[in-house]
Amino acid sequence: MWANNQDNVFFCVALVVQAAAILSVVIARLGQRAENQIRYERFFFSCLMLDAAICLLATWTGTGSWMMNGVTLATMSLGATMDLGNTAPDTIF
Repeated sequence: MWANNQDNVFFCVALVVQAAAILSVVIARLGQRAENQIRYERFFFSCLMLDAAICLLATWTGTGSWMMNGVTLATMSLGATMDLGNTAPDTIF
């Protein structure tokens, strides 16, 4: 009985961390030019490390929720590296 409750609690905590992680990507991207950019980036990297730790813990405990944490990590890294601005030149040589 205890193991089942522990798995449910772990799953709920992982779900909350994933929601915060996806939210941190959106906040960090939208707040790029804001004066609080460093806070947004710190929140993003904190969520990234926390999600990675939960992914490793899920793999270690064998709960099976490691894949959704891995997808969140991939989504976060994609959100951190994609460029939303128009940086290409308008003219071609």
